[in-house]
Amino acid sequence: MRSILKLSLGSALLLLVTSMSMGVDALGYATLGFSLPLTQRDIRINNNFDDAIANNNLSTHPNWPGYVGAELAMWKAAYEWGSSPFGDGSGDPTQLLIGEGGANFNPLWNGSASGSGSGWRNNIVHAPNVSGGGAIAWTYPSADGWLIEFADNSFEFADGPDDIAYPEMDIQAVGAHEYGHALGLDHSTNPTATMYPTIAAGSTIERNIATDDRNGIQSIYGVKDAAMPYIDSILGSTAPGATAIILGGNFDANDSRLWFNSDLLNDKDSGGEPFKISNLAATGGGTQIAFTVPSSGLEDGAVHVKISGGKHTLGEGHPFELGAMPPTDTLQLQGPAIGYAGQNVSVRVSNARPSVYYGIQYSFSTNGHAIGGHLFDLGLPYWTDRNGLTNAAGEGIVTRRLPGASLGKTFYLEAITLDNGVYEDSNVIRMDVH
Repeated sequence: MRSILKLSLGSALLLLVTSMSMGVDALGYATLGFSLPLTQRDIRINNNFDDAIANNNLSTHPNWPGYVGAELAMWKAAYEWGSSPFGDGSGDPTQLLIGEGGANFNPLWNGSASGSGSGWRNNIVHAPNVSGGGAIAWTYPSADGWLIEFADNSFEFADGPDDIAYPEMDIQAVGAHEYGHALGLDHSTNPTATMYPTIAAGSTIERNIATDDRNGIQSIYGVKDAAMPYIDSILGSTAPGATAIILGGNFDANDSRLWFNSDLLNDKDSGGEPFKISNLAATGGGTQIAFTVPSSGLEDGAVHVKISGGKHTLGEGHPFELGAMPPTDTLQLQGPAIGYAGQNVSVRVSNARPSVYYGIQYSFSTNGHAIGGHLFDLGLPYWTDRNGLTNAAGEGIVTRRLPGASLGKTFYLEAITLDNGVYEDSNVIRMDVH
């Protein structure tokens, strides 16, 4: 049979074996007797893998902004243990969703580290220039932090994201196993589990945690609390100085916090600290958080909502790309292509959020302009006809009389909504006035 490479915990060796047997009467996870507190949820990587195939993937993915290669592989490996799918859960062709732990636990990806630190408590993954003597990787776990090391001299580690070839070892699969140790899981006796102590060269199935693994992490951190904050989407602009709105739920009305990737790059304990924005008010019954994007201190990666309380209070991660603009034309504008001077004309706005201010902009050109970092299609000069709030279905109608002076002119119309400093816009209608 194909050689099986044994995974280990702590300083135990990862032994190479050619066969194994396992009874079916003693299957299940085991724990190490600790859990990581909220201050130890960060994970970083010192990307010192020396194999070219460890950083062969140079394709960015919109659900995982800012990282490629071994760093991206390890980010996905850790987040598979998260409470819910990261963003839309996409990004790995071997998995339907990434983020299946279902527990009161979410890792805080904090990007790259400049080294592995001076001890075993810096929450860093790296690949030292050592031989494992048959070992693949090992973890030094504790409630005060951890260290994961890959035996880079002994194996060729590949970053995927597709299936890899024998005899390569998959960073994401091995990383998922080792990060399970960092979370407080021992080896499982269930051969289908990611935490089972052996893995085949060329295997990627361990990227996807099994039911036994989920049972294990839920036994440590508890089943995901219904009150955990979550993020559905981000509106507005994420350009520095612009206003963005986090949409989701279970936010604190008076003291919601946002945790981002920090741009601090070092190998010290402080390097794992997230970039935080605190004391934010949540509106809409705890479903919206508006904030000004800072000009420094954070980077591409993830954003989490943090509220006060226990283990469930750090919410699931959501992709955050600094400086990104959301898709335009989120609203829909319908109206006639021809209007008549001296008569009323009506246009209809739909696909907006309920109870937000809406109106119609009109201009003689479509050369574009920007308001608050948001780009609109209409050119300068433009005029805005404000018309109140959208209804519960996110719709509104504007009816106005076209003045006699508009005869023979061509106007361009665009719908606009404004909520907590964030704009959305629509398609453009051309209207010729007869």
